[in-house]
Amino acid sequence: MKVTNLVIAGAVALAAASPHRRHAHRHIANAIDKRAEATVYAAGPVETVYVYELEGHVITEDDVRKGIANGTLSWGDNGVLSSSSIAVAQATPAPQVAPKPAQVDNKPNGNPAPPQEAPKAPEPAPKAPEPAPSKPESPSGYKPVGSDGNCPDCDKEFRNNYHLCNQFPTGYGALRLGHEGLGGWTGIQDPKERGAAGYDNIVTAAKGSCENGDCCKPGMFCSYACPNPYLKNSFPKKQGKTGQSVGGLYCNENGKLEMADGSIGKTLCGRGTTRMKIKVENKLSQSVSICRTDYPGTESETIPFTLQPGESGELASPDQKTYYFWEGKPTSAQYYINKKGVPEKEACTWGTGAKAVGNWAPTNFGTSWDDINMNAGFAGLSQNKPTNPDDRLDFSISFKGDGVQNPCRFKKSTGEYCSGETCGRDVGCTASIKEGATLTMVFSDD
Repeated sequence: MKVTNLVIAGAVALAAASPHRRHAHRHIANAIDKRAEATVYAAGPVETVYVYELEGHVITEDDVRKGIANGTLSWGDNGVLSSSSIAVAQATPAPQVAPKPAQVDNKPNGNPAPPQEAPKAPEPAPKAPEPAPSKPESPSGYKPVGSDGNCPDCDKEFRNNYHLCNQFPTGYGALRLGHEGLGGWTGIQDPKERGAAGYDNIVTAAKGSCENGDCCKPGMFCSYACPNPYLKNSFPKKQGKTGQSVGGLYCNENGKLEMADGSIGKTLCGRGTTRMKIKVENKLSQSVSICRTDYPGTESETIPFTLQPGESGELASPDQKTYYFWEGKPTSAQYYINKKGVPEKEACTWGTGAKAVGNWAPTNFGTSWDDINMNAGFAGLSQNKPTNPDDRLDFSISFKGDGVQNPCRFKKSTGEYCSGETCGRDVGCTASIKEGATLTMVFSDD
């Protein structure tokens, strides 16, 4: 049986009342008829009447009595008619002229009124429009870094113990990745062994295993991507027992995110070296995806950077002295350069070897600023060996820029890497960069 929600209210018709002197006091009557009563004190004589209201419509007392008799309405607590829904008592203004209702008693009505059509339920309120996302997930063309290489959100200090672990923290510059199926994270690591010598038996969440991010749980490290030329600041002091790297925000016992204990800043992302610049220029007729490894972290090349034809941009390069150390040794930023036209969602994810994409892309690129020994920058190209030693890029790469010594290049025509005039298919090449200089890596068909 469908049970209808009914609101019953008391109302008063005023005679010669002065509005500015009117004071209302309402209470629920405890008389046997259980009606809500309203009493109004006014300057003139008043007449108390009763009005019954069903879902915003006034109904007759006879309808009320019938509803109680047939079971569609019932008396609730505090003298309020109730049903399966919560009934609310409220004051309802009466019309200017309201007939005094017949007295309600327990005797059956010998001359019942003819049946009346049940009042229609009010139209449901229109559904509020879905809020538009403030920032789309990458890969989608979203670039939080301006043409000047600055990322305003990256300067915002992260709020520890504030964000839930299963909600990717937006508004701090980090890229929310859509192609890994991990709720925006680049990777999620769960060290099962946490001995003094380091983490071991590190379980990594599989791609696509939690679209909503709910596999970022207490005790885990949830890694994230920073836009070029920024690098991840949060990673733990303790690293892998056998050389594995671990990175990202830590999900604490309260189910909240916090910067890991080895963090090198209070923001999620920190700008790479300012001692030099590494830029890329795409002169091809198709896009090219350059994918940075999630390091320290899963070490998979999931951080996207795609240049459309005619575009240029800046890559991140760390200062060796102040960034991540692996087994006591300084590290560099590592990139995988895919063939032209490879979609970003295929280029910047761990591949299977069925195609020369992702970690099977033909060419690697690495860069860092050596502020420990040389006070100079380095940038190098190499074949992706031993993963894909024989495949080659389908375009050429050249280095240019004042202050760049021993420029490096890759020749599409021969498939060789050249350092100066020395070229070979099985050798890499490295250029050195003076402080304050800009190295531009150019992609072309030449």
